[in-house]
Amino acid sequence: MRVLWLGDSHGAADYWSGALRTGLQKRFGNGGPGFVHVGYKNYRHDDVTTDVEGSWGMRPKGPATTEVTGDGTFGLGGIMLHGGDAARASVTITDATLPPQLSWALCYRLDQPTDTISLDLTGIQTLNLATSPEAPAGSVQHLRLASTGPQPKLVVRPTGMRPELCGAIIETDPITHPGVVLDTLGINGARFGTPLAWNESAWAEEVAHRDPTLAILEYGTNEASNDLVKPEAVAKTLTRLVERLRAVKPTIDCLVVGGTDRADKEDFVPKLREAFQSAAAAAGCGYWDTWSAMGGKGSIKKWSSESPPRAAKDGIHLTPRGYRELGTQLHADLMKAY
Repeated sequence: MRVLWLGDSHGAADYWSGALRTGLQKRFGNGGPGFVHVGYKNYRHDDVTTDVEGSWGMRPKGPATTEVTGDGTFGLGGIMLHGGDAARASVTITDATLPPQLSWALCYRLDQPTDTISLDLTGIQTLNLATSPEAPAGSVQHLRLASTGPQPKLVVRPTGMRPELCGAIIETDPITHPGVVLDTLGINGARFGTPLAWNESAWAEEVAHRDPTLAILEYGTNEASNDLVKPEAVAKTLTRLVERLRAVKPTIDCLVVGGTDRADKEDFVPKLREAFQSAAAAAGCGYWDTWSAMGGKGSIKKWSSESPPRAAKDGIHLTPRGYRELGTQLHADLMKAY
């Protein structure tokens, strides 16, 4: 069973979403890490380690934008990463409980006929990816491979003008080792409108590849930065995102995870909370009240003053301890309802 976690910086570091993933996998089986970025500096995922060498860039430059940028094709995670001739990126599985054979799907795009990607994966020989009639320049491709051996490692080296990587999917065999897979797709600064700025058909194809059962929509904290906007207008983007997901899979379940408390927007956060809660109900989605789970108004100040703290001093973000606690509580509430 696949779960998509779409969200902002709260989910991007995979502490909150990672805690939920761990709880679900302990209860229903470990289906693997799911989606991971390849070539993304300052990136973190609970179940893998990543290494990035050389010069790398991303497209769009500001991935949290709600404005249409370029062709809008950015893969499942909303970020295309490109590296120069000396660039190298790797992903290593750290979860020793996974079976010795895992499936990998590398998403990439070669923009020019001279672009290539050299690939090494534990258990297979070196592969060189190039354009072909079946994989023309400018098209998004998905290379599927199988690794063998414990804690395998993927290494990619792009060469040419601008080959791009849009992530990798790592899973177990659903027949021999079924379980839950949770894809963390958080982007720093993102809002409900961020995925709406991506090319709809291109992103729909990526979502269709995943065939998710549940979509978790974790936004709201960045929307709260502007208390001059009408909460009802902001909530409409929630409805549009759910509609876009259901256009791909009409039966998908959805859970809206509300925004956290903000020290600088204590009075506006509850207004957004009510708007998002109403919009979630109208869209047929569940709603998890993060604000109340934290303790309501002023809770983030209390969390930041604790020792050790559960919230950062900026009054917006949490510490890993705080995120883990929210993830554990979210899992407990889901299981109670289940």
